[in-house]
Amino acid sequence: MGDIYKQLEIIMAKNRYTAYQHPSYELEKQLVMYIQKMDMKESLDILKKINTVERAELSKNPLHSIKYSFIGSCTIFTRAVISAGLDSETAFALSDYYINLVDKANSRNEVQELEYKMLEDFIKILKYYKEYIYNPLINHVIYYIKKNIENKMTLKEIASFANVHPNYLSYAFKKEVGKTLIQYINENKIAAIKQCLANSNLSINEISYVFNFSNVTYFCRFFKKHTGITPMNYKKNLLYTEGR
Repeated sequence: MGDIYKQLEIIMAKNRYTAYQHPSYELEKQLVMYIQKMDMKESLDILKKINTVERAELSKNPLHSIKYSFIGSCTIFTRAVISAGLDSETAFALSDYYINLVDKANSRNEVQELEYKMLEDFIKILKYYKEYIYNPLINHVIYYIKKNIENKMTLKEIASFANVHPNYLSYAFKKEVGKTLIQYINENKIAAIKQCLANSNLSINEISYVFNFSNVTYFCRFFKKHTGITPMNYKKNLLYTEGR
């Protein structure tokens, strides 16, 4: 334990005698508040104020140092939007996306510009989900559907999860969302399958297995019924478009 205290003393002494100082915690709290209010202008202004302070030396390599600082900002933004009501899966997916992007950045300026873009996108995603928010029961059900989209789901099972009668859930969902529960599940399942076809090297058989279809024939029939095209042709069209 003594070693870490000694290291902290060295770091703090170094900070005192260099241009670096930690950004005000008050500024950080303000930034979180404005993110949660979805106030784009104020959030960007606060981040710019924070970035006028010399950043900490987190690595002897200046590019690595600013990338590590970027990841710290990403963590703050992620926690802010989750606290504001965005589901954690979406927030962490956006976080992962930006961490992968910054890994490819080749200059300090590129990283800093990416940080502002990341802040904008976190707020945009939060706004998008807030605009389409439903009552707590329906939001609870939607979260369950999205989390289990690869699995077979029944009205009875979902109603049991939500602790309501199936007939009531069916009525309430249609009234709130404007489509039946089954329609909503199928639309989201098709969207997830399309993502899988576009972003993985899995075969049609393997994707059928991932989404728990009893056989590949039924899977292909389901996909074509909802899209007008077979999964194989959908994938071919994607490859053709990318190759153009």
